Amino acid sequence: MASTVASRRVDERLADYNLTVRQYGLLAQLSVEPELTMAELARQLGIARQSVHQLVDDLVESGHVRRRPGADDRSRRLEITDTAQYLLTRIGGPLKRVEAELLGDLAPEKAETLRSLLQRVVAHTTDDEAWLPAR
Repeated sequence: MASTVASRRVDERLADYNLTVRQYGLLAQLSVEPELTMAELARQLGIARQSVHQLVDDLVESGHVRRRPGADDRSRRLEITDTAQYLLTRIGGPLKRVEAELLGDLAPEKAETLRSLLQRVVAHTTDDEAWLPAR
């Protein structure tokens, strides 16, 4: 439920930039790991390849992503455009404000603990649940 509230607030802020939270995630991932293939990106984001195709199609159409030839005839490497890179630098401030709103008056050390725990959750796939307490 918390993720739904957070996603909704982020989507509201990203609407000013004509992006969704999923599109932002894809652009952010490509800025950190340039030239991923669709399959690699789907694995990185933990979403279906068909969803990545739709997201990429939309981002190509809006001029934020380019497809480049891959290692073989079937694969394509993806890269973000200069426009998208600039857009990512502008989005940082509004997203920090959303985070501040969501964290409210949480003490800085507790906010950092929460961030760390959430990063651990995101880093683990459903196949690797060793970090979860025993049932």
